[in-house]
Amino acid sequence: MTSTSGIARIHTIKSGAPQLFLNHGVTDNAASLAAAHRHWRNDYDVTSIDARGHGLSAHFSPAELNDPVGVMVKDLITILEGREHSTALILIGHSMGGAVAAAAAAQRPDLVDALVLEEPAWLSEDQRTAYSNDAPALATRMAWISDHPDKALTENRELYPAWDLEESCAWLQGKVQVDRDFIRTGYVSPHTSWKETASVLTMPTLLVTSDGDDVLLGVYGLQAVHSLGNTIIRTTLVPGASHCVRRDQSEGFYAVCDSFLKEVIS
Repeated sequence: MTSTSGIARIHTIKSGAPQLFLNHGVTDNAASLAAAHRHWRNDYDVTSIDARGHGLSAHFSPAELNDPVGVMVKDLITILEGREHSTALILIGHSMGGAVAAAAAAQRPDLVDALVLEEPAWLSEDQRTAYSNDAPALATRMAWISDHPDKALTENRELYPAWDLEESCAWLQGKVQVDRDFIRTGYVSPHTSWKETASVLTMPTLLVTSDGDDVLLGVYGLQAVHSLGNTIIRTTLVPGASHCVRRDQSEGFYAVCDSFLKEVIS
C-alpha cells in the first residue's frame, strides 16, 4: 500500500505492461477490488485506489465537501500525471468510481487511452434526488455496521451468496472506514452533467450494466447513452446481476472486459 497526497493505493508493478487503474464505488475501498486486481495482475500493471474519504485515504476538508466527487476527479488526475505514459493507461471504475474515471478522462484525454465503466453513477434526476434524500439514513447505516460488524457481514453473506468471502469482508471494511461527513452530502457523482461528460469522451469506452432491480442504468439507461450519439462508447448488458455486476456475474463481466482490453491494447 502506497500513498501520495493522502490517497492510498495498492500497486502491483509489471514493467512494460499496460496500466490499469481500478476505482471503487461509494463506501467501498481498494481492498474491495482484490478479486479484480488479482484477475488482471499477471497481464497488466494494476493500481487499485482508495478514493478520498474511503479506505486508508485522507478524509475531506469542510471546503472539499462542497464538491467531494470533483475532488476525487482531481485526485485521480494527479495520480495519472505522476505515472509515466509509456504504455496504455486504462481506467476501470464501478458506480461512483466509474463516474470519477469518466470525468477524469473527459477533462484530461491525453492521460487516458481507454475506459471500462461498470454501472457508472450516471444518474437521472430522480436517482440524484434519491441519493440526496437517503444520505442521512445511509450515514446512520454506516454507523450501525461499524457497531455491529458481525451482524452486517452475516446479512451481506445472506443477500449476496455469489460474492467471494474476501469481497464481503472488504465490503465490511469499507463501510467502517468511510468518511461519514462525505456520506451525508449525498453526492456520488461530479456536479457536471454525465451527458456532457459522455458526449465528449474520445477514447474507446466499454459500459457494462445488468438487469437487476437496483441497477443504475439497465436497458433504459443504455437508451439514454445511445441517444447521445457518441459511437466511441460501446455498451453491454450482462444479465442476472445487481448493481455490482462484477461480483454477481464475474465470469460474464470478465469475459466482456478482457475481450475489450485485448482489443484496445493491440
